[in-house]
Amino acid sequence: METSPATTPFTPGFGLTPRVLALQGSPVEEFAEALAGRRAAGERSVLIAGARGVGKTVLLSQLRDAAALAHWRTIVLHTSSTSMVEELRGSAADLLRELDPDAEQVRATSAEGGAFGVRAGGDVEYVDRYAGEKVPLGRLLDRLAALLTSAGGGLLVSVDEVQSADRDQLHEVAQHMQDLIGEGHGAGFVAAGIRAGVDELLAHPGTTFLRRAHRVDAGSVDLGTAAEVIRQTVADTPRSITVEAAVRAGEISQGYPYLIQVIGAEAWSRAGDAQVIEVEDVEAARAAAVDAMVVNVHGPALRDVTGRRLDYLLAMLEDNGPSAVADVAARLGLEVGAANAHRSRLIREELLEVPETGRVAFALPYLREALERVRETGSTRRVAAPARVARPVRRPRS
Repeated sequence: METSPATTPFTPGFGLTPRVLALQGSPVEEFAEALAGRRAAGERSVLIAGARGVGKTVLLSQLRDAAALAHWRTIVLHTSSTSMVEELRGSAADLLRELDPDAEQVRATSAEGGAFGVRAGGDVEYVDRYAGEKVPLGRLLDRLAALLTSAGGGLLVSVDEVQSADRDQLHEVAQHMQDLIGEGHGAGFVAAGIRAGVDELLAHPGTTFLRRAHRVDAGSVDLGTAAEVIRQTVADTPRSITVEAAVRAGEISQGYPYLIQVIGAEAWSRAGDAQVIEVEDVEAARAAAVDAMVVNVHGPALRDVTGRRLDYLLAMLEDNGPSAVADVAARLGLEVGAANAHRSRLIREELLEVPETGRVAFALPYLREALERVRETGSTRRVAAPARVARPVRRPRS
């Protein structure tokens, strides 16, 4: 489908699938091979971990698409539901009503009425075997997986934002999936979540099944890949982008998948009616792209960072690059060992990284800009409020 200059091909939102994926490696292809039986059955269970905006939800969607192509059926569970277990039960029952030839049972009757799940027909009534009855969930899933497996497919269960799941609910769901796999059924489990939350989840004694899942760490890509993603995305439209503009856009994105889409969309907008996106369009888009990162990624992440952890981050603003851990401790008036406790937690939360021994740096693009806004406003709550970014006049068609 041809794209008009007014319609951007970029998808600067969370969970939206880009036209060109910024993924290194082949987790989708490997998962598809596992579904087809060309890899170990254990690789049908995948746990995706990474920071916000690196494409975890997109990758999860790609895995579900691969399952659909392999004629597997997917049940999507939501961590916000009242009960993931009951949601699984309801979805399994719905699929069984569709797939099970014995979903309706016939029995003789003289009744004329109809309770829920029963419809009269002469001297017989048709009973929905999955309505009302509390058939054990394990039996429901075993029947469903057996039907799907015999048809050449399987059952996949998917959970996003898995770090927010109730631990006991998740344990029960995972245990049922492990039982299906142990019985030799075509079954798999795919989940995604924030890395720090996933690591904490895996430390829970009831998540042994998840610890055995194939781990995929989603993150940034190299700048060359970022520039190529931007170039290919534009190449699928009537427009084009110069090599210099694509490279500069890749540099501004720092390889962060969400930023790749944002800087692409903003540069597309700044180009107006012009058929070629130039470096000047990319440079004009930088401020808006940075603001989007600060508001949509760092704002939510910093909201819960308080006390000495926040002080640690703000103390690093005095340095133009990576900070010496001893210098940060001195600014906080703490011994290095005491300061390192805060540093370690910030590293687990993926706000900081260690580029070399004795030094620490901001882990995500433009976190410095977000913290400068915190310092100016005196509140992490105001980071999520968008700044007023000047939008230059769009270039006319050349």
